[in-house]
Amino acid sequence: MWVDTRRGRVRARTAARTRHPLAWFHSVLTRKRGVAVQTPPASAGEVLERLAEMPLSVWTYGFDHESVRHLGPMAQDFATAFGLGSHDRRIAMVDANGVCMASIQALYRRVIALEAEVERLRR
Repeated sequence: MWVDTRRGRVRARTAARTRHPLAWFHSVLTRKRGVAVQTPPASAGEVLERLAEMPLSVWTYGFDHESVRHLGPMAQDFATAFGLGSHDRRIAMVDANGVCMASIQALYRRVIALEAEVERLRR
């Protein structure tokens, strides 16, 4: 379905539950349940370690042109790694931002510690 906007024609997706209600209902019933979710990380360092181990994927949404590529974790992998959010099928932006900020803090602390060690060795 195409929708005209001020910025041009944009392809809009009709909700799956209205296009194919039985397929949508089946997908709701057969979704992964009981994904092994870890407890939320206790420190920024632990966030960084979990982030470093989390797999990243490249994909194209069904509503995007096939040339459009996206990079990031799958929602189930994010939920498994961090135990954050209310759903294992979506990554809330607040959780993604929190993981990024905690990882930046952990990296900053490591850089400061390395700089101090280099300075100590120079003396």
